[in-house]
Amino acid sequence: MMADEGTTRGLVTRCITDRAHEFLDDFRVLIINGPRQSGKTTLLKQMKHDRGGTYLTLDDGPLRAAAQTDPATFISDGPRPMMIDEIQRGGDDLVLAIKAAVDVASQRSQFVLAGSTRFLSTPSLSESLAGRAAVIEVWPFAEAELSGKPTSFLATAFAEPEALRTGAPSQLSRRDYFELICRGSYPEAITMRSERARGQWYQTYVQSVIDTDIREMARIEEPSNLRQLMALSAANTGQEFNSMKAGSDLQLHRSTVNRYLGLLETVFLVRLLPAWSRNLAARALKRPKLHLTDTGLAAHLLAVDAEGLTARVSPARGPLVESFIVNEIAKQATWSSASLRLNHWRVSQGPEVDLVIERTNGLVIGVECKSTDAIDQRDFRGLTALREMLGDDFVHGFVFYTGPRSLSFGDRLTALPISALWDR
Repeated sequence: MMADEGTTRGLVTRCITDRAHEFLDDFRVLIINGPRQSGKTTLLKQMKHDRGGTYLTLDDGPLRAAAQTDPATFISDGPRPMMIDEIQRGGDDLVLAIKAAVDVASQRSQFVLAGSTRFLSTPSLSESLAGRAAVIEVWPFAEAELSGKPTSFLATAFAEPEALRTGAPSQLSRRDYFELICRGSYPEAITMRSERARGQWYQTYVQSVIDTDIREMARIEEPSNLRQLMALSAANTGQEFNSMKAGSDLQLHRSTVNRYLGLLETVFLVRLLPAWSRNLAARALKRPKLHLTDTGLAAHLLAVDAEGLTARVSPARGPLVESFIVNEIAKQATWSSASLRLNHWRVSQGPEVDLVIERTNGLVIGVECKSTDAIDQRDFRGLTALREMLGDDFVHGFVFYTGPRSLSFGDRLTALPISALWDR
């Protein structure tokens, strides 16, 4: 059944851990990005326990002041690797000091930098550590981690997709899935049994990210506009984002909406899936699809709960189910052995596929997301079109739904219960 809500972050094995150690062994600097309270600090402390070194957090006011005032001295003392948490709060000069230090001493495993923003999105900073640093992302818990079955749907889907057609029926009911969606994945939130307490946590979380992380890296005259955009983003999760319409709704200029949306993406609150095409120029001409990166947060902003999602008419149900599935796959992609690109595909007035997963060798998996217990051939129209277009490059197409059984729908097309993402 559902993952135990009493699970604590100390008992959950993070699937990204081996990748973190691998990259630290091979690079001078390891950068760990991810949302606030997603488990980055726990991972850093575990790495320090495993490898030794120095742990510092720039959430500590005096340490932050020292790092900003004299960054070269700040990083000069202490055993390596030096692990600096919330690195974005140290400013650009701290990153440049680290760059200078690793240029002088080129040995590997010198620094681990954890940040709650994509702080290297500034070209000058990203170029400063080019070739010196590897980047990984730590997201809130994946269901595969919470279930204690850290298998990868993605690995099986590319290597042995037919194997996913077998297996016992899922033990999760439709209501169970809605409970998971509304609970969310943040380590702190999943330990809370009270929906009221969880709602308060999400409210404080959004306020903290906007008032601390975003305001420290950008000049925002009206933070309330960002909160309004977050609410609008929740209402549009699982949909193509139209910045012109959003600007009209919020009474903001389109360029301001795009800037604010970029900030929300920088702090990992939203995910933008580019439009997929084999023609690279065509990708830039189509709108991205927006997903909130945590469905518990989205449900809180939409003021819906599991009971509300079971109602006969629930506009939020389909989009939240889609975002939940996309987020689970995106988390698995962070520890995948293959490099993967995640996109969506839509032909004007034609077929569409919610998620197109492409390997660098050109092989593709398609995923459709349904919030129903029943499934039929019509639900495979987009995947069928993608299969016919790609030929042998199309590995398999999957429709995830809330029903219990894995079902074959012909050549390289399969319906799977949503729990097959972590329970196969």
